[in-house]
Amino acid sequence: ALPPVDAATHLPIDKITPNPHQPRRTWNDSSLADLANSIRSTGLIQPIIVRQVGDGYQLIAGERRLRAARLAGLATIPAIIRQVDDLTQAQMALIENIQREDLNPIERAESYRLLTTTMGLTQAELAGRLGEDRSSIANHLRLLDLAEPVKAMVRDGRLSLGHAKVLAGVSDILAQERLAHLAVSQSLSVRNLERAVQEGPNPPASRRPQKGPPPAIADLERSLTSQLGMKVQVRDRGRGRGRMVIHYTSLDQFDELMQRMGLKNE
Repeated sequence: ALPPVDAATHLPIDKITPNPHQPRRTWNDSSLADLANSIRSTGLIQPIIVRQVGDGYQLIAGERRLRAARLAGLATIPAIIRQVDDLTQAQMALIENIQREDLNPIERAESYRLLTTTMGLTQAELAGRLGEDRSSIANHLRLLDLAEPVKAMVRDGRLSLGHAKVLAGVSDILAQERLAHLAVSQSLSVRNLERAVQEGPNPPASRRPQKGPPPAIADLERSLTSQLGMKVQVRDRGRGRGRMVIHYTSLDQFDELMQRMGLKNE
């Protein structure tokens, strides 16, 4: 017989299968290892939630805890058994994940889409249930139209939500991918990415990214910066001419520089 509803019981871990509606696709190995160590020392405080399926159980909520418990070598895990149908299971799992802060924007968008599909809700109704702005729901759903390579960059954190929202406004897929790679390779801010989108494929010369100094000059800058303890920039103008700029961040640094140069600040 099943235990009373909402009463926790210990279930064999090998009898629990994953939730097919789990929106999360990436897991932080370091974070899971930390949780596993905590479980080994103090046990699992918050039970997972499952439903019975045949002679086993299917996870509803708590996959991170289940993964960490397996990693910790536990044979059983505290669980609450709920008697729910497929639709309710999907809704519970999705809402639990949405309420977590560490879902990436694509996972969150996929959760929103599944909820609007399974629950038949409008964006406004879903926003009301989740306590979020409708515009936030809409902006996330637009991310699902991004090219797959761009989605991958958002999933792994190379592009932020702000970058993704800008790229979602680019209808040309090839241009979208090119701009995404540009944003990653040159560490563009969201504002600079917006400028790149507005300028199109041929930005004015004045806006084009500046090339770094030649390797020999860069090595010299690093050496001088290390010796002085202050940022040094060297610009070679050719024919033995150029400019060297030393950046100080306090009057004490300025006085120290003057002393090193044998100058007096009178």
